[in-house]
Order: sequence, then C-alpha cells, then structure tokens
Amino acid sequence: MTGRYVLIGQTPVLEPDLLTWAKEYEENRIVQQTQMLGCMVSTIFLGLDHQWGKGPPLLFETRVFWPDEGGYEQERCSTWMEAQHQHAAMCVKVARPGAVVAYIGRCLTNAWDQAKRDLGDRWRELRGGELTDIEKGSPFSG
Repeated sequence: MTGRYVLIGQTPVLEPDLLTWAKEYEENRIVQQTQMLGCMVSTIFLGLDHQWGKGPPLLFETRVFWPDEGGYEQERCSTWMEAQHQHAAMCVKVARPGAVVAYIGRCLTNAWDQAKRDLGDRWRELRGGELTDIEKGSPFSG
C-alpha cells in the first residue's frame, strides 16, 4: 500500500506509480472554494491518506482561511460526497456570529501582543539595554 490516491471522476483510487500520482495531484485537487465574510472556505483532495491509524482513509480536507491567518478551522473526510457536505457545513459554521467574533478576538489578541513587543523593543532602544526585572513584569514588556 502506497497511501497515494488519484481521483477518477470523484472516486479516490490508489495509485502505485509516483510520477502518475504527482501529475494527477497537480491537476486535480479542488473540490470547492467559497469566498465569504472576508475569508476563504476551501475543500481539496489531499492525494495522500491522512488517517494515521485505523479507519477509512482521510483524503479530503476543508479549511477556513481568514485574512492574515493560515487554515484555522480544519476538517477531513474520506469521500467526495462527504467533502461537499463538509464544505457546506463549514460555510454555515463560518457565517455564524461566533466564528466572526472569534476571528476578531484573535486579531485583537495578535495586535495587542505585537503592540507589547513593539513597545518593549522601543523601551529597550531608548534605555540602551535590557529591561530590568520590574520592567519585565510590566504588561507592556515584550
């Protein structure tokens, strides 16, 4: 077993030949992509079994790509039909207010952390050295 699959139509089939697999993998991956609320919901055929244990091969993946983030939410499944259902379910999940609020929360947290690092760096520049122990305990230290 190689664990490498190609799609014939919408059916994953094991492909023992590496070059054939690579050619098919480059040409035949996207199941569906949806732009919504400033993010991309993308469902693709992975071409490799991502089931690292017992169970059916996990060959399809749906991810949400929010601006300035990698794929934060992710789910995997085994068949094309499951992938289509998974994609639709992820679109519904992303459209919920809680998902948008969580994204905004991550943005604010990242901005706050970056501001603290920048302020700490600037403080070290102005002082010409490392922070003292007291300054390190400040919420504004990097």
